[in-house]
Amino acid sequence: MRNLSCQWQKVVKTGTQLDYLSIDQDCNHVYGCFNNIIVKLDYNTQQVLLEHRLPDEEIQLSDIHWLPSHRALFVVVNVTTLALFHPDSLTLEEMAVIEDGVSCAEWSPDDGVCVVVTGAGKLILMSEEFDPIKDTDVRPQDFGSEHQTQVGWGSKETQFHGSAGKGASQQPVFATPTPIATTDSQETRVSWRGDGQYFVVSTIDQRDSEFYRVVRMWTREGVHTATNEPVPGLEDSISWRPSGNLISTTVNHNNQHQVIFMERNGLRHGEFPLTLRAENTCVSTTTWNSSSNVLAVIYEGQEQCHVMLYTCSNYCWQLKQHYTYNTSNITFIWDHEDEYKFHISVDSRYICYQLTSKVSTCSSTTTMVIDDKKVNTTPMSTMCIPPPMSYSQLITDSTCNSISCHGDDAWLLCSDRTIHRFNNVSHAPPGEITPDESYTIEREFPLDSHTCIRHLVMVTQSKAYCVALVNDVDALLTLELSDKEVFVVSCTTLEDTVVNMMKHPGSTTIVVQLYSGELFELHGGMLEPWGSVDMRECARFCEMEIAVFEEEMVVIGRTSFNHLYMDTRLWNYDCTSISLHKTHLLLTSHSHTLMCVSLSQPAHVARTTEGVVDTGIRSIERGSRLVVSDPDSSRVILQMPRGNLELIHPRPLLLTHLAQLIDSFQYKKVFESVRKHRVNMNFILDYHPEQFLTKLPDILSQLNSQFMELFIAELSSEDTTLTMYSFMGTQSTAPSTDKINTVCNAVLDAVSTTDTVPWLNTLISCYVKIDNVSAGLQKLKSLYHSHPAETEAAIKYMLILTDDEALFNHALGTHDLDLVLLVAQHTQKDPKEYMLFLNELQEHDELYRKFKIDEHLGRNKTALHFLMCCEGRFEEVCNYVTKHNLHSTALQHYQFGTDQYKTIGRMFAVSLKENRQMEEAGVLFGQCADLKECLECLRFTKQSHLALSVGAQLNLPPDQMSGLAEQLADNLRRDSGHREAARLYDRYCDNPDEAVEVLCEGGLYSDALEVSQSRNRVDLISNIMSSLKVESEQTYNLLEEKRELAEKLASRIVVVREKRSQVGTGFEDMDHSDLYSDTTSITATSHTGSTSSRRSAKSAKGRKKAEMKKYSLKEGSKYEYFAIQEAFKGIITFINLRSEMIKDMVNILLLQGLLECARKVVNAQKQLVEVVNKSVNVIWPPPQSDVVEQEGEVEPISYPPEKIKISAVELKQFTGC
Repeated sequence: MRNLSCQWQKVVKTGTQLDYLSIDQDCNHVYGCFNNIIVKLDYNTQQVLLEHRLPDEEIQLSDIHWLPSHRALFVVVNVTTLALFHPDSLTLEEMAVIEDGVSCAEWSPDDGVCVVVTGAGKLILMSEEFDPIKDTDVRPQDFGSEHQTQVGWGSKETQFHGSAGKGASQQPVFATPTPIATTDSQETRVSWRGDGQYFVVSTIDQRDSEFYRVVRMWTREGVHTATNEPVPGLEDSISWRPSGNLISTTVNHNNQHQVIFMERNGLRHGEFPLTLRAENTCVSTTTWNSSSNVLAVIYEGQEQCHVMLYTCSNYCWQLKQHYTYNTSNITFIWDHEDEYKFHISVDSRYICYQLTSKVSTCSSTTTMVIDDKKVNTTPMSTMCIPPPMSYSQLITDSTCNSISCHGDDAWLLCSDRTIHRFNNVSHAPPGEITPDESYTIEREFPLDSHTCIRHLVMVTQSKAYCVALVNDVDALLTLELSDKEVFVVSCTTLEDTVVNMMKHPGSTTIVVQLYSGELFELHGGMLEPWGSVDMRECARFCEMEIAVFEEEMVVIGRTSFNHLYMDTRLWNYDCTSISLHKTHLLLTSHSHTLMCVSLSQPAHVARTTEGVVDTGIRSIERGSRLVVSDPDSSRVILQMPRGNLELIHPRPLLLTHLAQLIDSFQYKKVFESVRKHRVNMNFILDYHPEQFLTKLPDILSQLNSQFMELFIAELSSEDTTLTMYSFMGTQSTAPSTDKINTVCNAVLDAVSTTDTVPWLNTLISCYVKIDNVSAGLQKLKSLYHSHPAETEAAIKYMLILTDDEALFNHALGTHDLDLVLLVAQHTQKDPKEYMLFLNELQEHDELYRKFKIDEHLGRNKTALHFLMCCEGRFEEVCNYVTKHNLHSTALQHYQFGTDQYKTIGRMFAVSLKENRQMEEAGVLFGQCADLKECLECLRFTKQSHLALSVGAQLNLPPDQMSGLAEQLADNLRRDSGHREAARLYDRYCDNPDEAVEVLCEGGLYSDALEVSQSRNRVDLISNIMSSLKVESEQTYNLLEEKRELAEKLASRIVVVREKRSQVGTGFEDMDHSDLYSDTTSITATSHTGSTSSRRSAKSAKGRKKAEMKKYSLKEGSKYEYFAIQEAFKGIITFINLRSEMIKDMVNILLLQGLLECARKVVNAQKQLVEVVNKSVNVIWPPPQSDVVEQEGEVEPISYPPEKIKISAVELKQFTGC
């Protein structure tokens, strides 16, 4: 689908015709020779750098080739001597002499081997140092080392030979030689394959006084591998495709030239005819460009020479460029690095051509493909026809070289310098179309034969701009088309070469780029600087577009190195093609992706890589290139390497198009596109929810029930414009927090105002979506008598949305047996299963029937409600409550104080007592006036005040009250309620000794002293002080242990962190779910093994074991890092819990004069707090270094709680100790 067009020409006057050309790619210098003259050119500066004439006038130079390793030019002198010309010293160094003469010499692509064919028929291979590698006959008589052998059916040995007998199978068969073509130059030709491993030699052979041309394939080592099959009219031009799959040559068949292809085994492999007839011309050369996608065919005649460039698409060869020169011979070579650059020597000029490959379109979507004298057009907005087929063909008298479009009209510039106009190309009928108007270039205007008119830009129907060489310098021409002739209105000579010129389709802006990279804007035939920025640093583009980002024009350019620029900023390194859509810039890359850049964003944002979101990138087939993108839809056409086309709808373009349809209230087209392209239907609502909900009746008038069924089925609470389509944005807020219910209710309200029957399935979908199937069934029942067929169809549809059993249960839940029977008839249930059950229900009264239905459905609470409303069934109520543990529900039904309430309450209390919930059981026994059971339950709780109050109500004797208090105190003592337990021992049990002992256990020494002093028990005070001394010593030892542990942990974690940064984190094997927030999405992983093993691993014992293993401080374990952090958290918690107790202990020690004990504890705690505060930043590093990236994963690290504040006991009398 791409055309070739001339991007720029550079001319250097040489003064003579150069017979041979060679390129120094390192310096971009071109060498040429004629007779004994060697010329060195620079096409960038358009200067002759060197013109050296050898002293001997009789010297004839040929077959030149630049050798980078020698920094010298290889030449063949007088057909016998191989020499090197050194341009620095201007000396000619003789390297080898071939006495028999040199017929042809060709170097391999890597300049490592030179093939020399002598006049005596010898093939000599030489190294780059001109050392002989092999010398052999260039015309061996055998086929080659890769002779084709046939076996089995089809081979000669298995055929029936008739009267010739079996001996015929042993006779050799010689191919009948064919005479050489009359247009054959009878020269020997050599061509190398691109990788330098094989070469082909085309020679003239003689057999029985007949001459014929033979093509032989050789390896780099000089081994003959194959010979071509006989081809009538075979000519001398030959070229091996660099990619290696084909060898091109030409034949003259019935005075008609053809290009034929051969394989490496010598077999013929396709052909295509050439345009010019062979009467007065011959094909001198066929040669491939470096990328193997363009084949150049050079014709030479008596008066004119032709250069014809062919490309292949879908195995069809098309002529893309045709250049004619008024001379009898030319010299042509391709550039070795730039695939679309070639060099020509014609007359007394050297010309460098730079081509570009791009898609030509009219009205943005109609593709125009050049094929010799016709242009194939296809409106891609309505059809997708792959080449070489097309919808219509524009016919011209000569080869079309370039295309320019204005509106829906196209102007074709042909090789004979005529311009043909075709009107309404996008709406042209199928078949061949002739021009509506033809124009010829003004005859008086001086244009040489080598001048190529390029960059034709139509401004109006009669005015155009173009660029051409005038006196070998680029000039900007203003053309006027009238009276079937093109008049040159003005001619402005330029100081630099024009490489790009294009017009923005939506305005009159024309952007011109010069060879230096500078961008200019064309106004009235004059060039003005483009934009406000300095464009001198802009790269030279081979493909250019003008995009508008929020009313700011930006030049988008792609270079021959596949770099993409936005003005002067390099934006992408591997762009292979670009296309401009109305809302997006599209580009493909070597990574086989298609990227979409929105034009609705500011230009400064688009110039950054943030201009492309992840959803704007999609994978495409390898080697795909953009052809066109329809600005009025989301259609994008891609062409594969072979030539076939693929139509896609990229998501950003598709969603933008859907948004435009929603804004224009074309919801039918929106629903059709969403269903066709499998877009989440929530986008229809989420993009513009207010419009959808407020104008829902109008939207329904455009749609049918099927669209709404799909929409409701896919409806979810997710806002797609904030998740999967977040790059689209929203035009208003979401409908509500309960999106599904809001939309379904709105649809139900909108449908209720119209005829409900056509929308029955939509109603059913809404009821099922909001989990109100019963209401939907009631709606169907109300319509059953008036529309039985539609109702039954709706029930069948409901069965698709829900399970048979579930729908039957929903119908049963309505307590309407007729509706149940109607639904059951359409399910797969056996009537024997449900008819007996329905008959049993029919025998009960209404309330009890509802109880049985709800009991069957598992609605225990509602079933209990109906059962309690039935008279005379209290015993059944009690059994039902006990069975289903519905005591609290039953208590809410009966009035407090009634016999029923007390019965249910006593049952509930017994149940709680059995489950060891003594406190609640005791309260319930108290409500039921059973104080003895109440006291028995409260006796085992910590509610001492409540239990003693109930004991007082029962008038218990003092000894029983004392026993009760002692039992309660024991319970509190076990549960660390030391202060309350001591109060009971002291007040109710009259046991101060036990009270003091309990207080000392809890570290409540102040309270213990208070009890002792209130009882005037000096002996108890002595016991307290003894216990306090022991406790202070233990506390001191514990603080010292914690300090040593903190120091050890702080030093150890540094070592562990260093090892983890070198080896690995060990974090990947942990259970991550506990370390992330509840809103984090955890990717599920597959597991192997039995189900029972997974269950056992999640048991309480297994979890406890795994937790203990995770926080083990064993050195070298993979969880050691996290265990250290958890252990340090434990030290912090210990300090915070013990701080008040330590302060109380120290105060009492001071009051009793035990200064040394108090000082030891205070200093120990102070040292511990200092170590902890100092080590916190070591255990938990600062946030910038707390994230460790390991093999693409980010590891979270826990931090200490923010509210922890560690402080030591501060006493003024110990300050400075």
